[in-house]
Amino acid sequence: IDSLAPPANDMLSWYPDEIVEWSVDPKTKRTPKKIKENNSIKSISTSIQSKTMPKEKNFNVTKISRQKNKRAKALKDDKVDTKRLPWSLPPIPKNQTSSEQFMKELSAFKKTLDIPLPWETTPRSNLPLPIISLSLPKSATTTTRMYFSCGNLTTAHTNRPFATTRIGDCMRDNFLNGTSPFHGCETNVRTNEVVNVWTDIGIPDDYCFYSSLHDGGLEHIAKFYPNATLLLVVRDSESWIASTKKWAGGRLLRKWRDTCDFPLEKPVEGDKVSDRDWIDFYEAHTEKVRQFAKKYPQMTYVEVQLGDATANMMEFYSGIPHTCFGDCHPGKRHVRCGLHSEKPKDIDNNDGDENDKDESVSRDDDNDDDGNNDD
Repeated sequence: IDSLAPPANDMLSWYPDEIVEWSVDPKTKRTPKKIKENNSIKSISTSIQSKTMPKEKNFNVTKISRQKNKRAKALKDDKVDTKRLPWSLPPIPKNQTSSEQFMKELSAFKKTLDIPLPWETTPRSNLPLPIISLSLPKSATTTTRMYFSCGNLTTAHTNRPFATTRIGDCMRDNFLNGTSPFHGCETNVRTNEVVNVWTDIGIPDDYCFYSSLHDGGLEHIAKFYPNATLLLVVRDSESWIASTKKWAGGRLLRKWRDTCDFPLEKPVEGDKVSDRDWIDFYEAHTEKVRQFAKKYPQMTYVEVQLGDATANMMEFYSGIPHTCFGDCHPGKRHVRCGLHSEKPKDIDNNDGDENDKDESVSRDDDNDDDGNNDD
């Protein structure tokens, strides 16, 4: 994998079936350096420079539009259950510990129960599958997905691979029906491979659902995946709210407030939501996931703080080289990642830039899937 990593100033753009290596040119800013040919594609240089998908690989806009209209009609006809589900968060500890300290405490607790830690076994064990990311939007969910893809795992981010089905839709329906969380969306549509890693699994629309926020969501995962790995990337809460407010003019926060009733558990008419409310919401979410990890010690739990040491910590826990952990941002038709052989850049170093399209809201907006994305 190390041999595939380009120099620090190179960018990688992922398409569904091919990888394009970029070399930054001072004049054009972006010039394709080389293309890994796919049998079905002879030349895609022109389409790359115009930031569009090649015609052979373009999304079926007619099909997507029909699905959007079908969903809208179902909502209008009340065929989709859009009732607000109850959610709750615990109080925030006065001195909330760091991710590193919490992992040390949790590891020590598991040792008292004789529960082995995958990263400490000899020979080293891989993280149990599936790996389910509980990170909130704007907490490196796209970067996390690309990291595990680089480690040769089948991943899904926001949508079922090569389908317009939202992961959050799938999980909410299965939660209400009492079936396995990923039933009906557990495979890659094109390759039929079973998805190993799930990121950006929530949905903020009228049928709002986040497993780590709504009551019973985490227990639903534990019931069907008692030996799975839960992953949480924690960002500095003040940095998180600043970034989320900048993204699309705060669209995600408005959706959460208007359709999910976040961040106040018992809102009073006329209440104004402050930055402090959102910061408390983010930190309380971390505390809820931690409490669940302690309650279900048989599940593997990995928590890392987003920062300079993130790549090395991810390698420590997963065994996947730190060079796979980059700085990823979804674009109009692809994900751009700068890979780093040593010190990784901050995930959101382009905050507020028009190209800072991170995670789930951007995915629908940029790919014209359904216009209802949440990050």
